[in-house]
Amino acid sequence: MRTALRKARLKAGLTQSELAHQVGLRRASYTNIEKGHKNPSVSTALRIARALNRPVEELFADEFYAVHGARSGRRAMGG
Repeated sequence: MRTALRKARLKAGLTQSELAHQVGLRRASYTNIEKGHKNPSVSTALRIARALNRPVEELFADEFYAVHGARSGRRAMGG
């Protein structure tokens, strides 16, 4: 679950359907992104961030740190 994304959507007072419509997605596609089942393209992530008036890094930070944090951890361990 992408909790930052969900929290930002709720704070904006939008349903999944409303946000999906604003960014040009089907509700099911947006739901899969919010649940973490699918990764958005860069352009879709940017459209979502713009619609929510939030930095894209804030909304998708969990994925960034999961990928990049794990990579830096391997480097630090020599491997």
